[in-house]
Amino acid sequence: MQKKILNILTLVALILSLSACIHKVDVEQGNVISQEMINQLHPGMTSDQVQFIMGHPVLVETFENNRADYVYTFQPNGGNITKKRVTLLFNGGVLTSISGTMHPELNPTTASTPSPMSNDAVDPNIHTDTNPPKTAPTEQ
Repeated sequence: MQKKILNILTLVALILSLSACIHKVDVEQGNVISQEMINQLHPGMTSDQVQFIMGHPVLVETFENNRADYVYTFQPNGGNITKKRVTLLFNGGVLTSISGTMHPELNPTTASTPSPMSNDAVDPNIHTDTNPPKTAPTEQ
């Protein structure tokens, strides 16, 4: 009888020790949102400029295209869930409001309003070379 109990206890101990070895994966969902991305946003940007910085929003309004919701969740090893959410409101295709769990930070040394990006940065059909154009030598 003692041998049977000892075998059962050994089996239970083995099962419990193996269950502690289960690997839990990191679960990452939605748009990756960083503070650097949010700091680049400011009212007056076009929706194309915002999309160039933030990517396509996770949630898109079907009937009104004046709102973009960016949601990000991260759960490392089955632990606590980190949630980030940013809601951007547009009026006539221009960014008017930023709300959610993250907000742009103003650096006290550069507290001026950032200048808007040119539309060339979001147009995939325009290619700009980093090398200066070659010019023909001029005769003097």
